[in-house]
Amino acid sequence: MESKSSISPTFFLDRTHGKRTAKLLTSVGMSIVLHQKWFYQEAPDPEWIAKCGDQGWVILSGDKSIETVPENRQAVIDAKCKVFFFNDTNSYPEEWAAAVIVGRPKLLEIIEQNEGPFFVTIDKYARAHISSIRFVGSGGPKPIGASAPQQAAPSPAPPLPSPQQPVQGELFTKKPKT
Repeated sequence: MESKSSISPTFFLDRTHGKRTAKLLTSVGMSIVLHQKWFYQEAPDPEWIAKCGDQGWVILSGDKSIETVPENRQAVIDAKCKVFFFNDTNSYPEEWAAAVIVGRPKLLEIIEQNEGPFFVTIDKYARAHISSIRFVGSGGPKPIGASAPQQAAPSPAPPLPSPQQPVQGELFTKKPKT
């Protein structure tokens, strides 16, 4: 059974993500602060990064320049921020909200167990929450190059060969002493 985190951080959504993402995240009980509620649209990144550090807000952003531009990176270091990046900014808010919601236990674990400053990337194509395939019966991978499902009924599986006595290999036969 998965243990629940004892923390409930406030997440700051910067200007790269807005109201739709915030609405979806708050609908599952997450505490969200929007960039536009505190800052004008073109506020310099170091300004709002410092505020996030002062308030203890965890940053959710698609803007990777926060890590790569020296002034922004230094602002994160100075404010000891915890920054989570979406790996792109071209996806729908619903896709990112889903990634955050599904990954929330891991996000909370990272936040709880680590001091800032740090950067983490969130990928929307999470595979860990879906198990490996367990084939049964006649299931199995599709043949390579199969273009469309065939309309004909599948052919029955060939009968299994009858059991045979194992043949002892040359390696394991007793050789006469010479």
